[in-house]
Amino acid sequence: MDNICGVVLNGGGSTRMGEDKSTLALKGKTSIERVTSVLSVIAPNLVISQSELHPVYPVIPDIFLDAGPLGGLHAVMKKRNESWFVVSACDTPFINQEVYEHLLSYRGEQTDAIIPIHEGRLHPLSGIYHKRTLPILECYLSNGGRRVQGFLDQIQTVTVESISNTGGRTSHFFNMNTQLDYKEAKEWVEKVRR
Repeated sequence: MDNICGVVLNGGGSTRMGEDKSTLALKGKTSIERVTSVLSVIAPNLVISQSELHPVYPVIPDIFLDAGPLGGLHAVMKKRNESWFVVSACDTPFINQEVYEHLLSYRGEQTDAIIPIHEGRLHPLSGIYHKRTLPILECYLSNGGRRVQGFLDQIQTVTVESISNTGGRTSHFFNMNTQLDYKEAKEWVEKVRR
């Protein structure tokens, strides 16, 4: 566990939401509090990719500006010494510990990234990345690359089917991009009393 760093990506502009997604409240806890409470169990060494200070966790600002989530991952890898980086976006308030534990079981000496597939879609912002990819990522960003898939195509990526399509493991992949998504999240959290 000491060789794992948890990374909360909180660098987006929240343009579709119209307000900071990480601070949206669900049953008395913000989205980012929900993410950190789960991710800190998987990875006791936890950082947040953002420029503003956080009251609890260390923050790491981007080096490559306007580089999207890869910019955040790059800055964290550059600054931290851990080998594996477990990633979550700040707007996925229902992440599930079992999903990450399942992904971590696929770590190997030749594996650079472990990315879950849910309902036929890759979810790279819920993936796990090895530090050995840093030089490739830095080169990719230096050359103007911004697409996550473009980076994944250059490294040894293992894709893993979601371990379940029921209950909390499905909600792991729910993210709040719009006010409608936020409304749905509030309704869901009231229903399950989570």
